[in-house]
Amino acid sequence: MKSLFFVLLLSFVSLAPDALPDRKQANPLPAIPSTEAIKVGSIEAQVRPIAIVRRFKPQVDLLSKDRGAYILDLRENIGEPLFDGDTLATGLSGYALVIFTSDNSVAKVKPESMLIVRGESLANSRLSNRRIDLEKGEIRLEVEPVGSGSFDVQTSRSLASVKGTVFGNNADGFIWVEEGQVNVTALNSGQTVSLFEKMYAEVDEAGSSVESGTLSDDQLQDLGEGYEDLDEDLIERTVIVRFRDANGQVREIPLTIFEKSDQ
Repeated sequence: MKSLFFVLLLSFVSLAPDALPDRKQANPLPAIPSTEAIKVGSIEAQVRPIAIVRRFKPQVDLLSKDRGAYILDLRENIGEPLFDGDTLATGLSGYALVIFTSDNSVAKVKPESMLIVRGESLANSRLSNRRIDLEKGEIRLEVEPVGSGSFDVQTSRSLASVKGTVFGNNADGFIWVEEGQVNVTALNSGQTVSLFEKMYAEVDEAGSSVESGTLSDDQLQDLGEGYEDLDEDLIERTVIVRFRDANGQVREIPLTIFEKSDQ
């Protein structure tokens, strides 16, 4: 496997609309001891990305309001940035692992899923307000506590709000919790229930009522199947994401990532 440094440099180049999908003009950045450096090119808004696509299995499509529509390429798009309003879709056999830049929260996206990333990510703070609009399919999230920030997952019938937890959510309004707490709201009625470890909630099609209950260990294990495809044989590394903020200042974000070893 090519070194992570080389792959990441290929991924984070100029994001100007006329530069896609070919992004091979980035200037190398000096390596930082015990870390690896990657650079996000400046786009019109000059804000840091909300998240990056850290790992994926083809086919994964991305639709960006700034960069247009394209298929992620394993040779060029490891570490692809996601900004407010970007849409990510996985194909029949596609998986994606998305890391949020403010706090290293992780979203794992199953095949035949589609989500839109919403929110803001403040350059000088770990606090951020983020929302995933889950249009289709299923995701599993490991959300870190973010102080006064927020993290929501919204479907056509439900809203799941979290402060720090491990949970799953599908587009049909079914939510389950492995750790922590999730508040689930039926969008049309406003009914809200709080879920804790090994609990689930299901919002009806009309978005009017919420049914909740407790899961057995076997049921919880079944719900977690498939996501391990993105976790096999991984080693922990740290990368530095560099970008320019709205004032033109260079900022750095340390991210803990997990990659397959070279063995």
